[in-house]
Amino acid sequence: MAVRIRLQRLGRKKRPFYRLVAADARAQRDGVFLERLGHYNPITNPADVVIDEEKALKWLRRGAQPTDTAKRLLSQQGIWKKFTFEKLGKPLPDDEAVESDENEDMPLSADDQEVLLTEEASESSEEE
Repeated sequence: MAVRIRLQRLGRKKRPFYRLVAADARAQRDGVFLERLGHYNPITNPADVVIDEEKALKWLRRGAQPTDTAKRLLSQQGIWKKFTFEKLGKPLPDDEAVESDENEDMPLSADDQEVLLTEEASESSEEE
């Protein structure tokens, strides 16, 4: 049986509310599901996302394939990253190391470059 992790729509007209569920891929969108993994409310600002990490990882380990939207929600919660590192057999990197690596690789915008140059100029003038 092919299992998908997907959103099940609830709520009324123009007021969507979604459950994140593990369901048979052949089942209807709002039909029978195997297990409820969490919920997603896009109406609130910021959007309310609650996912049971243990249940989600259990289904991912069993081979459940998330839909694109479900994968995005899992990524926002850090569950997808944890699963991929676990799948590769690598330890999860430290948050600080990941942030510093990201900052080094990103090109600076024009505004950021100006700020950096002014800071360097002020530091050099203070030293003199």
